[in-house]
Amino acid sequence: MSHRDELANLLRSKSLVRGEFTLSSGKKSNYYLDCKLTTLDPEGALLSGYCILELLDEMNIWPDAIGGLSMGADPLVTAAGVVSAMEKRPLAGFLVRKKAKEHGRQKQIEGMEEPRGKKVVIVDEVCTTGGSTAEAIDAAEREGCLVIAVISLVDREEGGSARLRAKYNYRSIFTARELLAPSVPPVRQYNLSAQRSSRSARRGRR
Repeated sequence: MSHRDELANLLRSKSLVRGEFTLSSGKKSNYYLDCKLTTLDPEGALLSGYCILELLDEMNIWPDAIGGLSMGADPLVTAAGVVSAMEKRPLAGFLVRKKAKEHGRQKQIEGMEEPRGKKVVIVDEVCTTGGSTAEAIDAAEREGCLVIAVISLVDREEGGSARLRAKYNYRSIFTARELLAPSVPPVRQYNLSAQRSSRSARRGRR
């Protein structure tokens, strides 16, 4: 089984939850991808790193650094960096803060010195509207980086990826449609009412 197939199975079993959710965009959805349950899992981190590097090879690009908006991109950036060192092809990472620090060196981009002229790839865990990815792109470009590719772990195909693709070399490792396809093991069910009832019962026993 390929790294990608293994990662898909892990995302389905650990991160894909059915239920009624409100996304950060404000949209309603009958599923949620809690990707950090996979990308912060030891096996999931390893597989994520390999999948990112394999996609870069498929795209026939090799940047000076890879990074994204904290905190969605944090596990992916770290995983790609560690796997790149294991494979003897080190790839530097960087993280983009929501806003520059107000103390110290007052940096918005962490982990990269002299960013001007660097070829970078921006990564994120899920693309819905593409807003968080665009924030990272804007910050990197303000610092003089050349964004040569943009990668999402999962593309929800809800408009964000189309906007990114119109301007950048955008790819995703998975689409949500792929992960939602019938699979083994089954996707977990999430019952918000049951969760609330359980919490209320626990509070009543205290």
